[in-house]
Amino acid sequence: MAKYDPLREHLARLDEVVWAAKLDDLETILGSNLPMSAREHRTWWANSGGSLVHQNAWLDAGWRVDHTDLKRDLVVFRRLRIGGTSLAQAQRRAETDAPKSGETQPADAARLAQAMATLRESVSITIRAEWTAIGALADVACSSQLLPSEPGVYRLTRLRDGLVFTCIVDSRDLAGFHAALRRSFKGLDQQDTAPEAVGGVRLIDRLGIEPGTACEIDILRPGNAWILSDGRGRGADLAKSQERELVARLLAIQERQSGRGGRLLRW
Repeated sequence: MAKYDPLREHLARLDEVVWAAKLDDLETILGSNLPMSAREHRTWWANSGGSLVHQNAWLDAGWRVDHTDLKRDLVVFRRLRIGGTSLAQAQRRAETDAPKSGETQPADAARLAQAMATLRESVSITIRAEWTAIGALADVACSSQLLPSEPGVYRLTRLRDGLVFTCIVDSRDLAGFHAALRRSFKGLDQQDTAPEAVGGVRLIDRLGIEPGTACEIDILRPGNAWILSDGRGRGADLAKSQERELVARLLAIQERQSGRGGRLLRW
């Protein structure tokens, strides 16, 4: 068995789409030490393949190196094909698209089969966001000019059991939500109806915070969010509810993956 075959086999068995590995973990899988260049040079982790047998190990398994953090001895792999390796998918498409014996494939069916080969390629959809810092919840008044009366995403950050915990709010009115949250924070929403209190549940209870808790506010305003698909992107239209919801959900997922909770609320 070649030196990097165990890594190829390990990646081929994974069900994850993204796998973050420490260099020590990789050496355990390989059963031998990585070369010093793997710990010192990012180019060792490129996805060129060719005669570079170590890179072929992950490429042949249907993975690529997404990014590295060699200061932390960390390498993040991302699956190229969610359904398996590109070689396996190409073979399945060839078997599916090939006409059966004695049959002729109509032109429309042939074109559709060709189009489906592209449509079934894996896609990567990500969000780029530039947060605007607003300040402490207790210090930012309801009438503050820092909060615009426009749609956007509101992030509330606090400590829970000593750890950073965030709430992401998909808001149709940033200023209106902030005013409602401040009222709830002060205990003034006891008798409120929607949207300040829904089903008798106060806003701070829906967010899981106690009155007087130290909280920091950031907002995502129109023009400060971009939706990227396979490296190509455009500005997100936060005035459209479905697009704003997509942005908020992606941000909440990112917060959860970072270990910050990422509770999501629509208001």
